[in-house]
Amino acid sequence: MEKKNISTASKDRKPYLSEPISGNGERFHVGHDQVDPLATQPWNGFVPECTLENHDDCKYFPAQTANIIVDGVYDKIRIKSNKWIEMACEEAKMSIEEEGGPFGAVIVQIDDDTNEVIRYWRNHNQVTSIGDPTAHAEVMTIRSACASLGVFNLAKIEKEQAKLPQQGKTSHCVIFSSAEPCPMCFSAVSWANIEHLYFSATRYDSAVQGVGFSDEAIYNELSKPYHQRKMKVYQCSAPNSLDAFNTWKVIPHIDY
Repeated sequence: MEKKNISTASKDRKPYLSEPISGNGERFHVGHDQVDPLATQPWNGFVPECTLENHDDCKYFPAQTANIIVDGVYDKIRIKSNKWIEMACEEAKMSIEEEGGPFGAVIVQIDDDTNEVIRYWRNHNQVTSIGDPTAHAEVMTIRSACASLGVFNLAKIEKEQAKLPQQGKTSHCVIFSSAEPCPMCFSAVSWANIEHLYFSATRYDSAVQGVGFSDEAIYNELSKPYHQRKMKVYQCSAPNSLDAFNTWKVIPHIDY
């Protein structure tokens, strides 16, 4: 098989913003039954074919059959699976086929009056496919939903303001991510004002040998004072640093 040059493959690719999919009047429901910590985690038995050039290396990357759960980190939030989180995980697997990273996300828009699913968006990681380090699954799905609806606040979508129709006066969105979001994506979800986040694989799953995403390292870095971090960070005393803020305070503006 001819090896693809990722940097060349991504040169002319544009970000993919997904189109909304109708909810067909389905009532939104996600059970919040806690998972028994002593129960065996279900596994679908999927074991992908190893296609590494050095086939001997395959023995170092056995199929993982359960999420890595660190004591204290996920207490009181572990619940059973649902169709939306499994859809996000399906999107993550599809992402690899699109030359993206192994992450997917789904955003569901829900009518506040009827609790019906109005529509949903599914998207995936596009970092390597378009050459954008910020094109994570959650970010691309948020961009898709906001572009479709014409809003930046996904917590309260007014009927009169949204570009797409909805029955009730207001609606809101929730997000499902195939894996625990990195700090950037947590921030993106927060800036979109989404109040409910569901994820499946943990940051420790993302960091295992052969997967190698360093979200946990970033979390650790953010917990340190600036002067102790690996990235050299400096706060500059610029004389005009407050000009934009002072202007913002005294002109009409849109809060977000």
